[in-house]
Amino acid sequence: MTASDGPLLTLLLPGLDGTGRLLERFVAAASGTLELRTLSYPPDRVRSYAELAELVRAELPRGRRFALLGESFGGPLALRVAAGRPPGLVGVVLAASFHRRPAARLVSALRPLSPAFFRLPLPAHAVRVLLAGHDAPDALVADVQAAVASVQPRVMARRAHEALHVDATGWLRDCPAPVLFLGGRQDRLLRTGLAIEIRLVRPDAEIRMLDAPHLVLQRRPDEAMRAVEGFLARSPAATAPLRAASADEPA
Repeated sequence: MTASDGPLLTLLLPGLDGTGRLLERFVAAASGTLELRTLSYPPDRVRSYAELAELVRAELPRGRRFALLGESFGGPLALRVAAGRPPGLVGVVLAASFHRRPAARLVSALRPLSPAFFRLPLPAHAVRVLLAGHDAPDALVADVQAAVASVQPRVMARRAHEALHVDATGWLRDCPAPVLFLGGRQDRLLRTGLAIEIRLVRPDAEIRMLDAPHLVLQRRPDEAMRAVEGFLARSPAATAPLRAASADEPA
């Protein structure tokens, strides 16, 4: 990427709530080298990863370089879109995300309760234990509760089911752009071995672990933003000639 290219367009694919509201702290930490565009998922319609990928593909730019950042649930979605080799893709960031079998042992044990779980108000204690950390500010906890409450429970439950059963190993392997795994050392939602597994599938993947819980982008927005900006600035694809889309690639 050269100075004449301007800020690199970076599409942000949010986590399970799909609203994009929880990414505001991360977006506010930007330095200006990235043009951040937060996408959202329908809050009242059940959509599979395949169907959500079509929505994301419709937002991809034409004739311009761009990057994808998938937070948590959004990681496999970013990989699915990237595996289609869209022209101009510079890099993919998996932020507190996964490629398969995401849940830590504690969360896996709760799997049969997931539909009922989303029909109840999300307890503040659950937000702190699983997502935001025991010392999370009240404002962040309230934001998480509001974001989850704004989505229909059946939609949340279906997304949880999709996340628990997806296997994006092939999409990760086929991703044509550099990959950054950005995780939290105190993440109690995801399995601890995910970074190692991702490196085994993609030996060239960059791994960055921050001192944070699952909500890495919300609890460490400045550190996370600098990591993402630096990773994308180093991408060889940032200065490679733009490739035109072929006829057999998804629009």
